[in-house]
Amino acid sequence: MVFRIIFAAISFLILFNGITDFYFFKRAICRFTDKKIYRQLHWGLSGFFAVLNIWLVFQFTSPTADPASTIYVWSMLVYFIVYLPKATFMVVSFPELYFKKVKFLSITGAILGVVAGLMLVWGATFGRFDFVTRSVEIHSAKLPDSFNNYKIVQFSDTHLGNFGHSDRIVDELVARINALHPDLIVFTGDLVNTKASEIDRFQQTLSKLRAKDGVYSIMGNHDYGDYVNWNNKADYVTNLRNLHQKQADLGWKLIGNEHTFLHHGTDSVALIGVENWGEPPFHQYGNLDKAIAGMKYDGFKILLSHNPEHWRLVVASKYDIDLTLAGHTHAGQMVVKLGGERYSPIVLKYKKWGGYFELNGKSLYVNEGIGYVLYPMRFGTGPEVTVLTLRK
Repeated sequence: MVFRIIFAAISFLILFNGITDFYFFKRAICRFTDKKIYRQLHWGLSGFFAVLNIWLVFQFTSPTADPASTIYVWSMLVYFIVYLPKATFMVVSFPELYFKKVKFLSITGAILGVVAGLMLVWGATFGRFDFVTRSVEIHSAKLPDSFNNYKIVQFSDTHLGNFGHSDRIVDELVARINALHPDLIVFTGDLVNTKASEIDRFQQTLSKLRAKDGVYSIMGNHDYGDYVNWNNKADYVTNLRNLHQKQADLGWKLIGNEHTFLHHGTDSVALIGVENWGEPPFHQYGNLDKAIAGMKYDGFKILLSHNPEHWRLVVASKYDIDLTLAGHTHAGQMVVKLGGERYSPIVLKYKKWGGYFELNGKSLYVNEGIGYVLYPMRFGTGPEVTVLTLRK
């Protein structure tokens, strides 16, 4: 099975690279220069990236490799910086091959391609450090009086292993959250990218998070270690156990398929946590029925669920839960704002990919995350800290 996946991935990438490079060669290189050196350079780079693709695939599938390593994620970024502009140019200018009178598409494709490349460069240089704090008010008649103005700070998707040797993002994250003096801090999954050991470098910093009612966390799809080819089941179990213990060492309270209550005087609200509710290819660990089993409470309920699709497809229509907090999407790590609206390509997969949503009096907030996966950049969606204030 692994061999077939490797073969399919390599075949696809080489085919994609080949078509993209051949098109760019015929439509750009050959049109503007006949110097041999530029043509040799073009095909030399094409060969280099073909080899790089093979290495990246094996790096991702090898049990001894670490796809969260600095060299891996930066290699992915370089690949996208080179091939996203080429692919953009190809897609936009392709109709010119059949409609000869349409002459502006090549220029348009070239401009859009350059813009796409510059967006990636900006996102890697500045965007991934460009923190944003978003404030949201949640209104509910079910909220107990003593929880009026209750302040919840949410963060999500740190993917610690992708930060290389820089502590800058985590340092600023903790400082920003503590400066808000929250009543409660919640983390909605994907603390690590692949392995529990990623926490070690940031243990001291993350343990400084402070809230009156503590820090609660849930598991995201990356936290289980499912993207690592473990040598045996025991190593997998040990990694999972270590991740649970390391969160406890941080002073966090990990809740999975269970519930607890937050108390202020004689009032209380329910805090429910589910493990990752995954649609294929992600594993399905979440069990909301188990999480609320035995709960005899009809007051205000808060659910932590990593994947916002859980709310859209199940929670909003079938459960009496007032507020769901999710993450997972990273807003595709690329958002463009046009006419006051924000757009992300991730909408093709996740309809509720970022921000606040409401249906039938039930609310969802999707935090756009702190870290990144595959390539180290964020454009138009900086690391997000969310302040949710509950109002009676």
